[in-house]
Amino acid sequence: MSKVAKVRYRDYRGSVGRVLDLIGAGERLPDEGVVIIKPNLINADGPPVTTPVEAAEAVYLYCKEHCSAEIVIGEGCGSGRTEDTYRANGYTKLAKEYGIRLIDFNTAEATLVRDERAFVLSEFYIPEIVRDAFVVSVPVLKDHSFTQTTIAMKNMFGIAPERYYAGGWNKSKLHSPSTHKSVVDICLYKKPDLCVVDAVVALEGMHLSGTARRFDTILASFDPVAIDAVGSEMLGHVAGRIEYLQLANGLIGSMEGIEVVTG
Repeated sequence: MSKVAKVRYRDYRGSVGRVLDLIGAGERLPDEGVVIIKPNLINADGPPVTTPVEAAEAVYLYCKEHCSAEIVIGEGCGSGRTEDTYRANGYTKLAKEYGIRLIDFNTAEATLVRDERAFVLSEFYIPEIVRDAFVVSVPVLKDHSFTQTTIAMKNMFGIAPERYYAGGWNKSKLHSPSTHKSVVDICLYKKPDLCVVDAVVALEGMHLSGTARRFDTILASFDPVAIDAVGSEMLGHVAGRIEYLQLANGLIGSMEGIEVVTG
């Protein structure tokens, strides 16, 4: 049984701290190596298309308080240049304020890895810094035009280096022949170790230009399948009918018997 914490949003610092405490996150953060905070910065648009910088800041401060590993922020945007998405959304300023390294996965040194369990990506170029890092996926709760929802698992598309997966846009090759299967495959190569979902203002209908809807909620879990299932249900979907969740269930995590805790 996987646990998903759900709290009412009041402010990012307090609400993120509360939701992470509910799942005992502070005790499971590493004391060495690298912690990567992975927001959804698909482009230079502001929230709710992208993760508010305040959400990432709150996760950073929680991690800083509870572990001694290096904490960085990493993204590889889906269109345009990652440095522009960082600048437009306040991440460059945040990094300067706290002395945080900003990683661009689109240009980072990468290694080719293989997994025989993969559905469509029998091999994958993974950024070297990601391989052994503790990754915190920090997406906005959103509908998606290809996979119905884009939450903690789909957010991992950002680790795919542009030079290997670009076509019509930076990650376009991941969408053929199956976006659903690519979501699962990328998480086979590197699934989030911890997930914090910003559902304060979600995006319904489409991930780039949908309708904003307030939930005033923050979610957290160590299980990306469970948290995506809970988030998908919040958006009005039947989680068990979403293909990527069906494929990931029992492989990446579990959406069976989810325990939702509140506080």
